[in-house]
Amino acid sequence: MTNTYSFGCAVFSALAICAMAATDEVGCPYRGRWGGELVLNGGFDEVADGKTAHWNTIGRKFTYRDGEGRNGTRALCYENDDPKFYSFPGQKIPLKAGHAYEYQVWVKTENLTGNESGATVCIEWSDANGRWLGGAYVGGVKGTKDWTCVKGVTDKVPKEAASARVSPYVRKGMKGKAWFDDVSVREYVLPPVAGVYSTAYRNMAAEGEVTFRAALDVPEDRAGPGLATWFTYQNTKGDVCRTRATNSLGESVTLKVAEMKMGAQRVAAELFDGKERLGGAETTFTRVERMPKMSTWFDSHGRTIVDGKPFFPLGMYWGAVTTNKIETYAKGPFNCLMPYHAPNSKDLMDLCHAKGLKVIYSVKDIYSGTRWAPKGIKTEADEVRYVTDRVNRFKDHPALLAWYLNDELPLSMLPRLAARRDLMEKLDPGHPGWSVLYQYNSIREYMPSFDVVGTDPYPIPSKPAAMATEWTKKTVRGTLGCKPVWQVPQAFNWAGYRKTPEEKAKCRAPTEAELRSMCWQCIANGANGLVMYSFFDLEKRPNGEEFERRWAECCRVGEEIRAQFPVLLSVEGAGRRIVTGIGHMKPDDDWKGPKHPVSARGWVKDGAEYVLVVNGYEKELHVTVGLAGLGRTAAESVFGPVPKLVPRENSDSLRLRLAPLEPALVRLHRSK
Repeated sequence: MTNTYSFGCAVFSALAICAMAATDEVGCPYRGRWGGELVLNGGFDEVADGKTAHWNTIGRKFTYRDGEGRNGTRALCYENDDPKFYSFPGQKIPLKAGHAYEYQVWVKTENLTGNESGATVCIEWSDANGRWLGGAYVGGVKGTKDWTCVKGVTDKVPKEAASARVSPYVRKGMKGKAWFDDVSVREYVLPPVAGVYSTAYRNMAAEGEVTFRAALDVPEDRAGPGLATWFTYQNTKGDVCRTRATNSLGESVTLKVAEMKMGAQRVAAELFDGKERLGGAETTFTRVERMPKMSTWFDSHGRTIVDGKPFFPLGMYWGAVTTNKIETYAKGPFNCLMPYHAPNSKDLMDLCHAKGLKVIYSVKDIYSGTRWAPKGIKTEADEVRYVTDRVNRFKDHPALLAWYLNDELPLSMLPRLAARRDLMEKLDPGHPGWSVLYQYNSIREYMPSFDVVGTDPYPIPSKPAAMATEWTKKTVRGTLGCKPVWQVPQAFNWAGYRKTPEEKAKCRAPTEAELRSMCWQCIANGANGLVMYSFFDLEKRPNGEEFERRWAECCRVGEEIRAQFPVLLSVEGAGRRIVTGIGHMKPDDDWKGPKHPVSARGWVKDGAEYVLVVNGYEKELHVTVGLAGLGRTAAESVFGPVPKLVPRENSDSLRLRLAPLEPALVRLHRSK
């Protein structure tokens, strides 16, 4: 988050939002097709027994009126002067688990004001007991605007969903008028091969190996033993080679760069069911004599490389950069910051550099027509001029770490988001672009729009801290192992974003134990960097919190992580499997977190193995971690409880008694 998007008091696990145009062009990712209409009486024109057919009865602020629709037809009208009023007109719709859907509504507004995004539409689903499970939400229309189409695309509906509802509505706290017409929901069918990606940074390499992965979405009725993915590429002679995917899932192949054609070439993936071709996609890969010089880039292990050395980003979000705040921040353990108000002077960037701090420079608001766009950004040409100016001013500054490209903008903007990433690479090939999304189930769809990605699980206090485990797992999985992940753990109190005393009273900041656990959970599940949200929230002192206490907690957590940089950045054991499995007691039946709240990850440093184990559960757990191989003679605690090493016939195991939310790092010795 990061402009702290929320929907109600809970942090919604908002799923993929907003649609993309369909196309039949081979190699164009994320094209799809649509099924039949699922909404009954989407234009509100059908009336039975004096009531609008198929729509629920709604409060006094919503009315159905003839002649006020898009073409003089009937419309759903909203007129409200009470910012506390909040209602959901809606209709139940028959969604199928495992399928995705496009949803849309046409909206007109008049003097619709408030802090939220306005008139919009959403889909929500519940389980068999009526318990809310999640939904898909999209930004709306506010102010005074003529008829505008607002649309989104859900992620796949979870298997637990038993019912669903589509709702045209106005966000909470808004006043003014709005009109709704032509509500629509249709199944959105993804292509069998949605794209091809590689483990090479920006699809470029000079040596070693590169793995190509196809993003597959196989129709349920076609899944079977006859499926095969074939990759084509050119060898050093320019001959076209065709090879079948070798991994168990049938979607990747690893090639030696030295055996590939020098220069740029297309690498394609095609999915077959027997002899029938189901679909295909392609990417451009470039083999070079030597890699160009870049200030910041990512190696094949997902590590950030800064000025030729491995770097673990550890920072916090900021508002504006000021001298006195930098003095305080620089005394802590953090090595970078992401200020919303990006420094527009060289002096501030110089100050950050002098204090040993890297800056993730934000251009995330420079999209015309979006909520946070500066007043001078009216067209895409304005965007290009602004971005080009900032890049030219700061691309060579030693404090620059990366560009912040997207803060939770919807998939409907994917062409613009991908074009922005491409523009930034052209203007400054020496620094990557970072995007942060709450759409953690849709990382794969966003892949063309970033070089590194993060998601922002903010569970406290309404959800378990283990949300950090669930979101990070899905984020890493969504990248197909092809792009690094800088996660955004919660360090703030939601009270800073609530309006009434009653709402604020329900919120609290994460405890130090929760913050510590969430950070280590992110790392244990594959994060390559952490940027906490946020330093400026600590200064708000919500609910009377003391800045000094909260800042000290963040620093202690950061210091513990920073102390392990040598281990976290080690690739000594690359390719070696260390952890084979995790065993622990089953969480309680009323547990609302992931089914497996314990995470583990291993490294090798100076010949010793290190295993990180994190309890994401709010109760003590006895944990057993399976270890690949034999020959270990001792285990010692770097931090956490005393471990017990248990030799077995075919492998060793590690036993730990972890306190609620406790992380542990264990160093393992082998006999010589």
